[in-house]
Amino acid sequence: MKRQLCAAICICFFAVSGCANFNVQKGVSSGVNLLRAASVSDSEIKDMSRQMRASDDAKATVAAPNSEYAQRLARITEKLQSVNGVPLNYKVYMTNEMNANATPDGSVRVYSGLMDKMNDDELRFVIGHEIGHVALGHSKKAMQVAYTTAAARDAAGAINPYAGALGDSTLGKLGEQFVNSQFSQSQESDADAYSMKFLGEHGYNTRAAGSALRKLATPGSQGGIVNAMFSTHPDPLKRAAKMDALAAAGN
Repeated sequence: MKRQLCAAICICFFAVSGCANFNVQKGVSSGVNLLRAASVSDSEIKDMSRQMRASDDAKATVAAPNSEYAQRLARITEKLQSVNGVPLNYKVYMTNEMNANATPDGSVRVYSGLMDKMNDDELRFVIGHEIGHVALGHSKKAMQVAYTTAAARDAAGAINPYAGALGDSTLGKLGEQFVNSQFSQSQESDADAYSMKFLGEHGYNTRAAGSALRKLATPGSQGGIVNAMFSTHPDPLKRAAKMDALAAAGN
């Protein structure tokens, strides 16, 4: 991961340095900022995740705690309250998109469009998949890359090395990069398997995993979950079949 980050930093730095009228002092400052951004600690990653979530929550239309959506999500996730010692918190974003995601601080956001299309068991699989990305460290790496990429986009080095408080502009760029980030094929497969095991350990039905994946693969489906899970990966129906086999085997 460190090699990939360093390579990305070098590419971004030298790409910027090739621009006309490039200010060397600013370029050096940006390069230093990029290196520092790539080495933020786990606690800093969680802190910036919390800030990003607070910013996103303020911009989104969030379902009220007493709404049908929020109450249903609370019921669905009743047993899913922490992962690796990290408390999980849930909110519903009121939008037609079929999407869900989770950040390293344990914030899980589920879109109402996804809830409208899935039954409770199918939603648990998708939520378990997103929790898997947190538990397996995928979301942490994605956040680190997002922060580094956001810094690289600003040739003047306006995004300073992490100092505990992020401005609105930085949070906007960070959120954009994180939401648009994609996990590798192996990460997606590992998150699928994690969700199956996670749900099984909590006594939930894992047989809905295959149908959830098939719904997400339906032509016309929209949202980050579809893009992240399927756009660069093998046929999602094959993944659904794999989940069917795992469920049948009792995994």
